[in-house]
Amino acid sequence: MKFKGPGGFGRIMNICMNACMCSAFSFIMLWVAQQGVPEGVQVLTPAAYFVSLITSFGIGYVTVDLVPVFKLGNGAAKLLGLKGIGRYAAMVLVINLVVTTIIGFFMTFINMLGRVGLGDIFMQWLKMYPIMLVAGFVVQFIVMKPCMILASKITGFDPATPLPPGQ
Repeated sequence: MKFKGPGGFGRIMNICMNACMCSAFSFIMLWVAQQGVPEGVQVLTPAAYFVSLITSFGIGYVTVDLVPVFKLGNGAAKLLGLKGIGRYAAMVLVINLVVTTIIGFFMTFINMLGRVGLGDIFMQWLKMYPIMLVAGFVVQFIVMKPCMILASKITGFDPATPLPPGQ
């Protein structure tokens, strides 16, 4: 993989953001699932966390690779005419809405299908969705800027001063 320029910047951002979000999501989903099982049954284990983290990271990476979430977030903030922290929060909100919805749904499907059956998957997802939205917003709000700085240092690309087309 190429990790220089705008393409590399996007890859590093995708890896960094998904690592942070999926770490939180995996813990939260397993913790919530742990609350609904009989005493002595362990759902939140290191092995379950690792499997959930890898699975959610794969889903998140593909999602962000296919859906232009950063452009959507930036476009929404621009459309609203926001600046500063308001712009940043609007970008995070849009990115969070898209990414959390997709990761949360697929992770609920994967984690709960064997327990509740296909008919109850949607209800389980709805139960988790508000928790995931809040957690996703908080995590993204905290880590997006540091991830941008890291991606910029690794790739040598600054999204604030992109190169003109063709260069």
